[in-house]
Amino acid sequence: SSRRRHTRFRNVTGVQTCALPISAVIATTWPSGCKAIDKADWSPLAGRKVILWPDNDDVGRQAMARIGEKLLAMPGTTIKVVANPPDAPDAWDIADATWTPQEAAEYARANTKTVEAVMTVRGIAAPIDPPDPPSIEDTTPIDPPPIKPAEGGYFTCLGFDADGYYYQPRSTGQVVRLGGGSHTSTNLVRLAPLPYWETLYPSKREGVNWTWAASKLFEQQAAVGVYSPDRIRGRGAWIDAGRTVLHMGDRLIVDGDTHPITRTFKSAFLYQRSAALNGPADAQPLTVQEAQVICELAERFHWEVPASGTLLAGWVALAPICGALRWRPHVWLTAAAGSGKSAILDRYVAPLLGDMGLHVAGNTSEAGLRQTLRADALPVVFDEAESNEKPDQQRMQSILGLARVASSESHAHLLKGSPAGDVTRFTIRSMFMMSSIATALKQGADKSRFAQLTLRNPTELPKERRTAHWEALDHDLDRYITEEIGRRLHARTTAMISTIRTSVAVFSKAAAERFDSQRLGDQYGTLLAGAWALMADQPATPQEARTLIAQNDWEPYSQTTEVPDERRCIQRILQHQVRVEADDRICTRTMGELVEIATRHRIDREVEPREAMDAMNRHGLKVDQDAQLLIVSNTAEALAVILRDTPWANSWATMLTRLPGATKTGTIRFSGAGTVSRAVALQIADL
Repeated sequence: SSRRRHTRFRNVTGVQTCALPISAVIATTWPSGCKAIDKADWSPLAGRKVILWPDNDDVGRQAMARIGEKLLAMPGTTIKVVANPPDAPDAWDIADATWTPQEAAEYARANTKTVEAVMTVRGIAAPIDPPDPPSIEDTTPIDPPPIKPAEGGYFTCLGFDADGYYYQPRSTGQVVRLGGGSHTSTNLVRLAPLPYWETLYPSKREGVNWTWAASKLFEQQAAVGVYSPDRIRGRGAWIDAGRTVLHMGDRLIVDGDTHPITRTFKSAFLYQRSAALNGPADAQPLTVQEAQVICELAERFHWEVPASGTLLAGWVALAPICGALRWRPHVWLTAAAGSGKSAILDRYVAPLLGDMGLHVAGNTSEAGLRQTLRADALPVVFDEAESNEKPDQQRMQSILGLARVASSESHAHLLKGSPAGDVTRFTIRSMFMMSSIATALKQGADKSRFAQLTLRNPTELPKERRTAHWEALDHDLDRYITEEIGRRLHARTTAMISTIRTSVAVFSKAAAERFDSQRLGDQYGTLLAGAWALMADQPATPQEARTLIAQNDWEPYSQTTEVPDERRCIQRILQHQVRVEADDRICTRTMGELVEIATRHRIDREVEPREAMDAMNRHGLKVDQDAQLLIVSNTAEALAVILRDTPWANSWATMLTRLPGATKTGTIRFSGAGTVSRAVALQIADL
């Protein structure tokens, strides 16, 4: 013990001898306390078997850890450490024990651990105290051992990146970034209390040698390496080396076992402390009979496509565990006023998600979502996601870009810079539910990632029938959809994560066969696997998956296959409307219609083939009637105007060469446009 109270010891020639009935055991200590460890002569212990019994506090354990390293450096010396009783109060030591000698000996034999390399206390690697700093007269530098990134210590060194050094204090559980010039006393005591620094890096006069402490921290961070933010995991569900981890902000639920987030947890990832969530709390999981009611209620809303109810139930079941999924499908709820859209969000989705979802509305921006989510794997419910004005359209397209990245479990990151030159990386793992009167889905990549759930117009039903329907549905929503049911649903799906992932693979394969598209298979197969988790306790078999798919009409959803960029580019050109001017009339036709008129595949009483050819030439297009080719200029200004604000505004020539049968031509004159340029020839039959 580092203390000087030894009520059960008798002093023999200056050496404290233990009265415990362990053969040839001598109890000893050193003079002047923990700060004088380096002033003691430890050589008499060389080659001996030494048992260390620390005081039950950090100072005592640090002292024994440092002594242990000194003794291990002596040839032939073996070290053992006695672990204090788990219920011992702070600062307890052997002198405070009320054991008999026999009881003390039995405890020591049963709780002693051999140390062979780095000194450990309680089986956890501990930082080693450095010696006192050298005096002015001492010309031999004394270099203290580095602070180790010890689990169970006050903080962990996570590494560096440029001028930033990253730490995770055990007290807060959050990652702290300190600049090179910010390792001051105020900031370092955020990592560990003052006595820690006073013990490790005492100043010759008094207090702490903070420069010395910062120097050792820089050395340790350099040894750890470059900091990787990919290791940080926020709130939500995760798969970690085969384990199911539910991060609730202040605690982790690992395979059903709950413990504080500050408790040591061996993992390649860092679970950062955040605001606490209730999640499942201690609720009992829903039974399959109770869970089926959730699916049945979703189907009772008036949908244009009946399968939409099943998809909604699947989304609600999966959303709280979206971080544990390989594919995260999104849904877009659309409806006219008075159709029940608000009832779905407020009476069905919100209670079932509870605090496991992020609910936003109105003018929420992509940056706001990204910075709020950070490393969290939580679903996003976005109400009033309208795109009426141009600024709203741009804002929604940015949010859809965020959702697009969140869909798949890839190694891609969102990188955002700051005016100061710092780069922040984001990895979004959310499932999105958008709600509006009309969708803002334009790109095929977005359409294949969002299932559109559309409610029927209320005017399609007689008023009496509509009123009776909502009265019955209101009653059942109040009865079966509550926050308590939501917590029990979370408990069910969390316990079934492994089962759900198995079902996802089965449904995705069956859906891919049905839709003839792997992307749509991932999208709808995952949602159906979520719905299946409300219908059964076991993973779905291939036959069960095919049967559930066959029970619904999927035709409206099978038309959302992503269209290649080259096909969308030529469609944009052919669908563009132009004015056709003749001697006595002016009319409007699409480019596609002009192609059909020019090739005489279409008879138009107002537009002659020659007039169609002239209008096309003015826009950088012409037709080879003999070869049945549409020739598109590579540089026509009119085409640049048509494709303005599209991804192909400056690259349409490259895109069009990807179409089947496309060939590059030499220079061709487009008389109406007054230019000569190279072009791309396309087979009209393939357009």
